[in-house]
Amino acid sequence: MRIISMMCILLLVQLGLSGCTSDEELWQQSLQAGSAEAAAELKRLNVKINNQSIRNVKLLKAYADVVKKESPDLKEIVEALATDATVNGPIVTGLKERLKSANKAIAQAIKGGEKEVLQLQQEFDAIQVAADPALFGMMLTDPINVLADMSNGRLARVEAMSKEATLRANQSGDYGAGSQLVGNPNYGSWREGNNGRSFWEWYGMYSLFSNMFRSPIYYGGWAGNRGYSYYSDYGRSYYTSPSQRKRQDTQAAKTKQKFQKSGKSFKSPYAKTRAGASVSAKRSSVKSANKFSSKSKRGRFKTPSKFAGKNSRFNQSSARSSYSRTRRSFSGGK
Repeated sequence: MRIISMMCILLLVQLGLSGCTSDEELWQQSLQAGSAEAAAELKRLNVKINNQSIRNVKLLKAYADVVKKESPDLKEIVEALATDATVNGPIVTGLKERLKSANKAIAQAIKGGEKEVLQLQQEFDAIQVAADPALFGMMLTDPINVLADMSNGRLARVEAMSKEATLRANQSGDYGAGSQLVGNPNYGSWREGNNGRSFWEWYGMYSLFSNMFRSPIYYGGWAGNRGYSYYSDYGRSYYTSPSQRKRQDTQAAKTKQKFQKSGKSFKSPYAKTRAGASVSAKRSSVKSANKFSSKSKRGRFKTPSKFAGKNSRFNQSSARSSYSRTRRSFSGGK
C-alpha cells in the first residue's frame, strides 16, 4: 500500500513538473496581456473621443471654428489641426501604429531574451498610459494653443502661460505660430539640408506652417531656445515610440559632435523643462509618471528575473524549486 502511495505521489509530482511553464511561454503570456491592455485602453479612448466626453476635444474644435471664421485663408491648416480632436488625428493614429509595431515585435523580443522582453513590455505600458483620456486631453493643449496664437488675441492659451509670458520666462526664440508642434514626431521630422544643418520639415498639410515662419527652424538653434510645449516638456515619455526616441537621441548626439568641433557647447533640447505649464498640467504629468512607474514595477513576469528587483523570485520559480526538492526527497536526496 505504501508503494502504491509513493507511486501516486511521484506521478503527481511528475505531472506538476510537466505543467511548468518555460520562460519563453511566460514572456509570451505577459506580452500578450500587455498588448491586450493597451488595445483595450485605446478602444476606450476612441469611444470617449467619438462621444466628445473629453473637454479638450470639444475645445479644439471650437477654437478651430473661431480661427476659420476670422481667417478663412488659414482654413486648410486649421482643419489639419482640428483632426487631432478625432480618432483619425496624428496622436491617436501614432498610438495605433505603435501598438501594431509592438505586436509584430513580440516573437523577436522573446528570442532576444529578458532585456528585450522588458523593453517591449515598457512600450505596451507607455501606450496604455498615453491612451488615458486625461493625458490625451493634455496633449491636445499643444494644437489648441497653436490655434490660440493664430487667433490674433481672440483666444487664450489653455493650461499654459501666454505666449509673451512664456517667451520672457524662458528667454526663448519666437518661432511663430505652430512652434509648439516643432520636435513632435507626429507632425514632422528633422532633415539635414545641403548646408549640413538639420531643419524641421512638416508632414503633409502641416507644411503650410512653413509659409508662416520667417525662416527655417534649425535644430541647433531650436534646441537651446525652444519655448514650452506639453509634448516636449511632459508628454514625450509616453507619446514617443522607441524608434522615434532613437532618432531624437541620434540627432542630439550628432549635433553635439558638430558643435564641439566648432568649439561650441550643446545641450539636448530636453535637458531642461521649460516654464509655461499650468499647475494642472504639471499635476497631470506627475500622475501619469506614477501610473507608468507602478505598472512597470508590478512584475507581470513569473520567472527569476531582474524585473522584480535584485533579490526577488517569482511564484513560478518557487514552484519549480518546490517540485525539485520534493523529487529529490523521494529519490534519497540525489
